[in-house]
Amino acid sequence: MLDLLDRALESFLRAEVPLGRDIAIAFDAPDRDWAARTSGRPTVNLYLWDVRRNLEQREGGMDMVVDAEGRKHRRRPLPRVDCRYLITAFTSDVRDEHSLLGRVLSALLLHGEIGAGHLPDGLSELRPLPSVQVAAGDGRDNSDFWSALGGQLKPGLDVLVTATVDAAVLVEAAHDVHRYVMRTHTMPDRALVGERELAAGHAEEAGAQGE
Repeated sequence: MLDLLDRALESFLRAEVPLGRDIAIAFDAPDRDWAARTSGRPTVNLYLWDVRRNLEQREGGMDMVVDAEGRKHRRRPLPRVDCRYLITAFTSDVRDEHSLLGRVLSALLLHGEIGAGHLPDGLSELRPLPSVQVAAGDGRDNSDFWSALGGQLKPGLDVLVTATVDAAVLVEAAHDVHRYVMRTHTMPDRALVGERELAAGHAEEAGAQGE
């Protein structure tokens, strides 16, 4: 699922920023060794650094789904997962970096979700669509983050993507009931005294028996 989300984000940014083919997109940890390998080529780095289940958007109950062969199944509502990306820009000039990062920021602020046209198979049929937002500041200093990567402190966008994950187990549902019969018996000999048939919401008296 995470690799599909990477592909969706790349398609989204290339189309909505937009990013030309002269600008690379990478998902590596942006440490010093990786930065040196970019050789100055303009690059937008999307580093996935945190994945957690979203408990605020979970739903209860059971969903009914129909497979490709028309069979009905029951399953729990699909879970939602929060994926946090650090998005940074790398170029040979810091002003170009700021310009590139600013264009990415504008695209993210203008869109609240990744459209279905950017989603590969495996994600495009899931609902709701992945939401995308620039995370609100929490007052924390991110210098420790860059120290852990062994890289030079750079401006970056903390982007939260919340996606639906198809991880639910399907349980085949019972067949639809179109007709059923209600019978009345005497006690204690359980002799049948009446019968009522219900079909498509209409009741029909089947006539008393055993009188």
